[in-house]
Amino acid sequence: MYKRQAGGGPALNVYQSTTAGQSQATLATWYVDDLDRVVGELTAAGVEFTRYDGFGQDAEGIGPRAGGGRIAWFRDPDGNTFAIEADA
Repeated sequence: MYKRQAGGGPALNVYQSTTAGQSQATLATWYVDDLDRVVGELTAAGVEFTRYDGFGQDAEGIGPRAGGGRIAWFRDPDGNTFAIEADA
């Protein structure tokens, strides 16, 4: 397991798991100021954003977030789901 503290704040724990890719939940979310830029950079790097029926996502995979803001989901090679969100 790898554990790193960020400036005395929250820690990030990374470890191998025999159940990787089996959770239906979003495992981590990153909050960003410019969602379009980040999604564009990740898409250019080969990340494919996940699309869900009925979520109103645009061509880039960005959709409205419950309660306001916008969100985009992607999966890692093991099938784990992650999100990037912005308030605007």
